[in-house]
Amino acid sequence: IWAERYDSSLEDIFAVQDEVTAKIVEALVGRLAGQPARKRPTSLEAYDLCVRARGVSFQTGLGAREARTLLEKAIGLDPDYAEAHSLLALNLWLGWLFWNEPKETNQPRALAEAQRAVALDPNDAGNRWGLGIILSHERRFPESDAEFEATFKLDPNHADAWAIRSDLITLRGDAVKGVEFVKRALRLNPHPPGWYYWMAGQAYYALGDYQSAVEALRKPETYRTTSRRILAAALAQLGRLDEARQEAEFFLMSDPYFSIRHWATSQPFDDEEVLQRFVEGYRRAGLPD
Repeated sequence: IWAERYDSSLEDIFAVQDEVTAKIVEALVGRLAGQPARKRPTSLEAYDLCVRARGVSFQTGLGAREARTLLEKAIGLDPDYAEAHSLLALNLWLGWLFWNEPKETNQPRALAEAQRAVALDPNDAGNRWGLGIILSHERRFPESDAEFEATFKLDPNHADAWAIRSDLITLRGDAVKGVEFVKRALRLNPHPPGWYYWMAGQAYYALGDYQSAVEALRKPETYRTTSRRILAAALAQLGRLDEARQEAEFFLMSDPYFSIRHWATSQPFDDEEVLQRFVEGYRRAGLPD
């Protein structure tokens, strides 16, 4: 494969990308079954803007705002670019969830962008799980489940989807599956973004395995992000209150507007016992109600 040359115009680069991908998979696992057609961007500049947006950290408010600017510009260049709509939906979701942006405006817009992405390209697994996230936060759980089922039918080895599925299933009360799913994600992607360890720490915490939660959340890839609040709670549940309160103080430096009430109402919990376990840990760590 690596010795082959491809003679194609720049406009056909995405078709070449698909051909090379298919040849690699065929070489590794045998004949690749016919894949559903994907809708590719028509603007290389829009594609480049999306690549840049993906490279910007979505784990800080500043990074999220920068990414949003890039994505909105990409959509302006190519209004039918499905991935740009999907990434913008996730950006808006994170905005109300973590960066104190107005839920009243962000949530309906996030849903509209996610639905637009799936309408434009229903064969993109990333678009399907992106909509699944938003639907879960709308508490439309059966519809969310259907989107994740579609995701894994399209791509059963989509590591990001397994990691985010861990998040959602944990909050709905099945931490055992939450741990199982994030472990699968880590096997599929052994060099993951830091938020995988965040999901792992959250699942272990919900399960009551606070030591494993601490170990996951102290990974350098996720340590200095908003996952620090769960680390503080886990330390508090272990009785290590001095460490817990120090971590809570560090967390509040990066998110001074955090309140337990806002957090609890913004999460798609479907299990009161799991919710109260988190609330208890946050209070013990000294986070504000």
